[in-house]
Amino acid sequence: MQESLRGEEQPLLGIPIALKDLICTSGSRTTCSSKILDQFIAPYNATVVNRLQAAGAVIVGKTNMDEFAMGSSNENSSLHPTKNPWALDRVPGGSSGGSAAAVAAHECIAALGSDTGGSIRQPAGFCGVTGLKPTYGRVSRFGLVAFASSLDQIGPITKSVADAAILMNVIGGKDQQDSTSADVPMPDFIQALNQDVKGMKLGIPKEYFTGGIQPEVEKAVQDGIRTLESLGMQTVEVSLPHLDYAVAAYYIIACAEASTNLSRYDGVKYGYRTNNSDNLANMYENTREEGFGEEVKRRIILGTFVLSSGITMLTI
Repeated sequence: MQESLRGEEQPLLGIPIALKDLICTSGSRTTCSSKILDQFIAPYNATVVNRLQAAGAVIVGKTNMDEFAMGSSNENSSLHPTKNPWALDRVPGGSSGGSAAAVAAHECIAALGSDTGGSIRQPAGFCGVTGLKPTYGRVSRFGLVAFASSLDQIGPITKSVADAAILMNVIGGKDQQDSTSADVPMPDFIQALNQDVKGMKLGIPKEYFTGGIQPEVEKAVQDGIRTLESLGMQTVEVSLPHLDYAVAAYYIIACAEASTNLSRYDGVKYGYRTNNSDNLANMYENTREEGFGEEVKRRIILGTFVLSSGITMLTI
């Protein structure tokens, strides 16, 4: 008992942590910031929630997000848009904008988000905090409401890299309830912070330093590169010639998977059901029309098109 009180067995004892509202928490609402799940009560905890609580963390609440994690500004929430705490006339990024804003505003010490195509990293950058998308399979997805199953990953949003390492030590590792969870040894992320970088090689993609990058951002990145070089890291310019296809590939994969994952929300088993229908087909149609926001419907339609029989995607 005394060891637990001293936190020797509970590294997060008493630490307030918020969760993006697509991570299931037993007995409480998990809405994905969508009307279609507005009253959904999760019947179980996500694995990451159980691991946080076992480590002593206090779950203080759920954070706003772009609906079903589809967006990059937090303006696609069915609830209300989240503001950037540094400047209320600016967005916090997305889709984990609520988690990033909560950490930046000191409403919690840390938060969990999910990242499919930048949804932890981008809002962390917008809000001036630390965000990490772990390697796919490092953190269990059991209890994470799916957007694109082959891309989604839960990760920490914190005030520092050291705090992110502490959370990764808690939430990472194999989970028998998630078949995509990687069965590989877990490193000690805290110890890794003290690892010498001398002799390591870092690739710098030349395509990242083209038109569109702000001078202040480029300077900050270049300063970071010079710091690593001063510590003995070798930097090498590399080329990613297919980078221009990355966004197109992402939208094909993510939207195709989203159209499948979100097909379960039809008003039959759980979630919102329309009161405006006179037959089963009409109930399906109106439930989804009324329950989903415009961005979600757009991506479902695109994904359904991609998966349609006879469609050939051409690259030019």
